[in-house]
Amino acid sequence: MRALAIALLVGVFVAHDTANWLGENSKFSPAAWFYMLQGAWTALLSACVLGLLYVAKPSVWRSLAVAAMGISIVAGLMVPVCRLAVADINAVPRGVSLCNHVTGLPIGAAILCVEVFVVCWIIGQWVWKNGDGA
Repeated sequence: MRALAIALLVGVFVAHDTANWLGENSKFSPAAWFYMLQGAWTALLSACVLGLLYVAKPSVWRSLAVAAMGISIVAGLMVPVCRLAVADINAVPRGVSLCNHVTGLPIGAAILCVEVFVVCWIIGQWVWKNGDGA
């Protein structure tokens, strides 16, 4: 527990307090660094929660929580990856997400469809195996 506490404290410090320092000698502004660090921090925290979920008793709720953390990890990692791919933030049209701009595809819509499919599949599998879903 001590190592986890120290790692979380260091992580929250890095995520919240290093954006200005990283932005000094970089092509990215402090705001961009803060944005990317927050996405990475979200992914890291979600991965920690995901690890803790494996000690819980198997249930449909645990399966849904695992799916939620998986979705959160993917979404959290998309933030810094897509921001790193955009050299000039002013080139991104207003109202268009960074990942949609980078790929030229409706990434948000595609990911939403996959998320809904995964949740429905988990519930369907649980009901199929257990009959009532409870």
